[in-house]
Formats: sequence, structure tokens, C-alpha cells
Amino acid sequence: MSTEVLPVIHVADVESAITYYTTILGFTEDFRWKDYAGVTFGGGARLHLNGFGSEPDRIGKGQAYFTVPNVDDIYAGMVSRGAVIEHPLVDNPYGMRDFSIVDPDGNRYTFGTDIAEPDASAD
Repeated sequence: MSTEVLPVIHVADVESAITYYTTILGFTEDFRWKDYAGVTFGGGARLHLNGFGSEPDRIGKGQAYFTVPNVDDIYAGMVSRGAVIEHPLVDNPYGMRDFSIVDPDGNRYTFGTDIAEPDASAD
């Protein structure tokens, strides 16, 4: 067994979050236990969704960056399903083509593909 990191994302309502993550963002549900669930994106990137509400000040403060091989397809799919796009798909001087979305609780996710070596001279 290898070591993994599983970010725990705090959400206001786990049922609503699972619906959004699976139908709009394209995740699959792995498990659910009471007000806690696991979801996977692209067959390997996993998140845990915590809806217990024991720490409401953490809701909407999660962030993650997903490195993907097909960012253009993922972007088109999320846009067509109604995802809230925070930053549109663009090539960046740091060597990534990426975009960012925000879930209904305010958690932010960026999806990107390597395109070039970072431009150290760019601002």
C-alpha cells in the first residue's frame, strides 16, 4: 500500500455536495458514512467531504489543484454542466494551462495540464 493524501473538504450539506460533485463536476462517489463521504475524480484523485458541521468556520475554505491530461475536455464538460467558473481556461506563464471553479460552499478547485517550462521572466 502506498501513502496517499486525502484532503478533507468541509461542506454545509454532504448530500447536496455529492450531487454537485457527481453531476456537475464529474466526480464519482466512493463511499458515504453518515454525513461524511468520499469522491474520486479521473480515477485517482480523491477528496473526502465532511458535512458534520462541527467546524462551520471551515466550510468553503478548501482548495485543491488537479493535474490532468485533458484539461480542455474537462473544462468543456464542466461548463456544459453548469459549473461556476472562477477563472476561465488559459495558458499561464508558470507553464500550466488551467481553469478554476468554485463549488456552492465556496471551495475552490483548479484543473490544469503542463504546457511548457515556467517563464521565470514573467510577472
